[in-house]
Amino acid sequence: MSMRMNSRVIGLLGRALQLEMESAQQHMTRASLAGLWRDQRLADTLTRLSDEEMGHADLLTRQMLLLGYAPPGLSLDPVRPGRDPEEILALSRAHEWQTVRFYEESAHWFRRFQPDETGALFAYLLEQEMGHARQLGG
Repeated sequence: MSMRMNSRVIGLLGRALQLEMESAQQHMTRASLAGLWRDQRLADTLTRLSDEEMGHADLLTRQMLLLGYAPPGLSLDPVRPGRDPEEILALSRAHEWQTVRFYEESAHWFRRFQPDETGALFAYLLEQEMGHARQLGG
């Protein structure tokens, strides 16, 4: 793999890790808020999504380590908790679709320039995130 390809792959992995950690943090915060509002169904859904996002972060971290790179330090966007259940769902859907778009573009790049196990991981995560968006009503 050329140095240019290496830096591109590591950049994509780093951005994916950032998006997954942001999603986990956003879902966890919103789940706690829904629980305080006694909306247990929403709280359970968001908690499950948060756990799944952390699983995705683990997969990305493992792939980075397999490629010989340590995960970068991350700066996450601030949490936007939402003022009511509808806004929580809208904010969560918007973030999931942002993540879907990132994975669509990244998976396309991998198919075109570097169809390998990292590309397969991005294709898998694309399907997972599309499922999350659908679960949130998107």
